Amino acid sequence: METRQIVSKFAFSMDNKKLGRIIRIDKLPGKTIKKDVQYAIILVRKIMKKDTLVPIEVSKLTKIDGLSVLFNITKKEFDEETERVRALKQERETYHGHLRMTQTRTGYSDPTGFSSRGKERKK
Repeated sequence: METRQIVSKFAFSMDNKKLGRIIRIDKLPGKTIKKDVQYAIILVRKIMKKDTLVPIEVSKLTKIDGLSVLFNITKKEFDEETERVRALKQERETYHGHLRMTQTRTGYSDPTGFSSRGKERKK
């Protein structure tokens, strides 16, 4: 079976719940073995949340029918994987460093140099 057939089709779970649209096929390292495995990248769109790309192994593919693709995964397992990917993405986007703030006579100085005040003139 060619994996190019399933791109731009809708993914469904084995209990016929819609998971999302398949946007591409990627070769990523497997979970237990360090060999590249094909994954279907599913675009998940939720209201009031950012879009998330969730990888599902192509080996879990059960059936292709018209515009739908059936995977051997439940909706609950897929939602857990979605939350794991969303939390990982949030962790990577958050800066956990430390900005050093120094106190001056007039208040706190800005270490980044992007303060709203203009440069002071020398007398």
